[in-house]
Amino acid sequence: MHLLAGTPPLQPIPTSGVGGSVAVGIVAIVHVLIATFITGSSFLICVSEGISIARNDERHERLAHSLLKGVAYVFGFGSALAIFWVLFVLLGMWGTFFIALTRITFWPFIFEAGLFLTEITLLYTLYANWERLRAYRRARFGLSILLAVALWWQMFFIDVVASYMLTPNGGDTNQLAQVLNPTDLPLTIHRTVGNVAWAGAILAAVSAFRYMRAKRRERDVRVDDVPSPRSVGAMAATWFTDADGAVAAHGAAASNVAYFDWAGTWGAVWAIALTMFQPWIGYSYAKEIQLHAYPAWYRMMFGDLSTVFLLQIFLLGVIFLLGALFFWRRMRASGTRGTRTQVLMLAVLVLATILAAMPARFTWTLPDAISAGANRPFWDGGLTNPIGTMVPNKIIALLAMMICGLISVTSLVRAHSRGELRWGDATRRSQWLLVALGVTVSLMMAVMGVIREHSRQPYLISGEMTIQGQTILNAPAGQGQSVSSPSNP
Repeated sequence: MHLLAGTPPLQPIPTSGVGGSVAVGIVAIVHVLIATFITGSSFLICVSEGISIARNDERHERLAHSLLKGVAYVFGFGSALAIFWVLFVLLGMWGTFFIALTRITFWPFIFEAGLFLTEITLLYTLYANWERLRAYRRARFGLSILLAVALWWQMFFIDVVASYMLTPNGGDTNQLAQVLNPTDLPLTIHRTVGNVAWAGAILAAVSAFRYMRAKRRERDVRVDDVPSPRSVGAMAATWFTDADGAVAAHGAAASNVAYFDWAGTWGAVWAIALTMFQPWIGYSYAKEIQLHAYPAWYRMMFGDLSTVFLLQIFLLGVIFLLGALFFWRRMRASGTRGTRTQVLMLAVLVLATILAAMPARFTWTLPDAISAGANRPFWDGGLTNPIGTMVPNKIIALLAMMICGLISVTSLVRAHSRGELRWGDATRRSQWLLVALGVTVSLMMAVMGVIREHSRQPYLISGEMTIQGQTILNAPAGQGQSVSSPSNP
């Protein structure tokens, strides 16, 4: 690459394709986990704030405020991480790619940046004035809705960019065509549902830790051990005694125990209920990829990502299993009806998870089985397993997971509607199930990201730009000639 006279030389970036991919992967996963929590929590804030206004429910008002504070706390770090990602990782290590992508998807990036500024204004206005706006709760509710809408549209425009990278449709850079990209709608629906499920899982995990801490404090404060107050004459009517303080402390601890038990269960219901839709949405998304980016679909289903895809299905089954197991233990702790139904759902979910995670072949990829001349059932001496095929066996297993998740959630909600759940009865073991649920959902999101991003290899933009050297193969009309990175002139 020739430089104009007098210009400083370009500094080489000490990285490689593998190192750059690892850097992008680590930063992207952390950023996505934070961003999805913020977007999903904004929806739960609106739900809780609406319920608190309609029913004057103090628990939901407290939950909405707690979620808002949590969003405000992580928003700054998540935003700084995104800026670091763009300035140093993408522009520094993948400059040719990112500049070309920005020129192609210019307006989606502009709208996303404008919505980012809108979110900052709305979020910190609510955070700083939450108590002041309590006298104007409907206005506060409206601001919460505006925040959720702005976050959703920001996600939408990012999905436009991600969809173009996977299915650019021959490099069509028309802005309307990008918005109407065939993989954009299923991806947006998939992320919308997943964001709320992820926020619910995090709410459940954090509430579980807070519940165990509050339970320990409730046990430590023994009101009966406090000696009875001695008369202090005229001050007895105006001063709190040690016994009064112990009673107040015990009451506060008991109140926190009940609240965090309720909040953890509330989060788990959202996590399982929303995950229940993901198999159908994911299948729709995969179908669009098959129709418009067949090499990527083949790589996921039959190539070197097929084993990772099995891990994704296994984690999906574990999510439903943890949810049903928690609901069963939670209902049993309060002695409610319907625990046998939860046990039956657990048994079916175990079988469905085993069937769904069963490999379709005993090789890493289908081409390996074909090259070995063993593309036949294992009972005929081959390396394939017809029991583990996607159609119809894995489809049946996924449908069973969805149905069991629906019955499991419905059973718990029915017990709550009958007033049979006593908040504060949950055991410590059941709370560790909520922690495991949060960890599993986070792993599920990371695995999904790995599958989606690596399905494009060896391309950064499918069919348009390669990873090696960031070489543009087909420059869009009006974009100029193909260029290479400075390190690969």
